[in-house]
Amino acid sequence: MAVSKVTRNYQVTVPREIRELANISVGDTLLFVKEGDEVIVRRIDKDLLNKAFGLWKRAEEKTPLVNRLLRGELKKR
Repeated sequence: MAVSKVTRNYQVTVPREIRELANISVGDTLLFVKEGDEVIVRRIDKDLLNKAFGLWKRAEEKTPLVNRLLRGELKKR
């Protein structure tokens, strides 16, 4: 378990232990997913993100589909 504070600009530092476990590097994109009362943070593969967001035109359609893709609920073609 690791702890981090939120700054006045709503920024957080990802603790080293978590960065190493999740293979997070400078410049990576993180996805914040609310599930019930919890927020899950996932590192996103940039190529996967670009491919997924290019499939749909309207922004409101993108987030649920990307979440399903990241959870492995959608099959690759």
